Amino acid sequence: MAEILVITDGAYGHRIEGIVNSFGKKNTFLKMHKIDKPLNMIVDEIEFPKEVLENINKADIMLLYTQHPDNTYYLCETAKQLNENIAIIVATWGGEGEKNELKSFDAVCPDEMCMLDEDEAGDLMNKYPKLREFLDEFGSPKVKVTIKNNSVESVEVLRTSICGSTIFMADLMKNMEFSEIEGFSKQCAMLIQRYPCVAGKIKLFRGDCKKQEAMNVHKNAIINGLNKL
Repeated sequence: MAEILVITDGAYGHRIEGIVNSFGKKNTFLKMHKIDKPLNMIVDEIEFPKEVLENINKADIMLLYTQHPDNTYYLCETAKQLNENIAIIVATWGGEGEKNELKSFDAVCPDEMCMLDEDEAGDLMNKYPKLREFLDEFGSPKVKVTIKNNSVESVEVLRTSICGSTIFMADLMKNMEFSEIEGFSKQCAMLIQRYPCVAGKIKLFRGDCKKQEAMNVHKNAIINGLNKL
């Protein structure tokens, strides 16, 4: 079992405990910590609470939703000092410069969490085996959609976005009518518009919105997972 630690300094990341506890079979939720944002944009050093450090030492996966760049940097640095086996996923990197800096700590920095897959993780899955266990259940969506008599008979979620949007979409797809693949997959993917998707909202200094791409990855998951009886 991979133990997942979530650290945030804002409004994001709070759904993850419920998603991991309800969907995870290879992953378990360790703890979520909300830490303070430094008052200044640039700081020389940050001291984290003792409980945060203790849980970094216990965790297999550290998932960061920290929007202050120094919180993110020093958490990655501290994690590597305390726990050489921890896999780091940064959901809130702010630009290519920061992303490249964080990669020096072996951090995985997906554009959005629903776009995280084996290609993004690359060789780090061999270096950090628990990362593979995480990706078995959470990341870019994978579903199995069974169509019978031109209607959705069942939807099995094989891998969900960590925010839970894949599960939400799958629940709403049941009994939907099927005509042709392109229109059907697009209609299903648009269901996540009803979900409080934060794609594109949690990155600092980025003007591009990724919500359309979040819908596209769900659309592709449906196309790849269709099973017509």
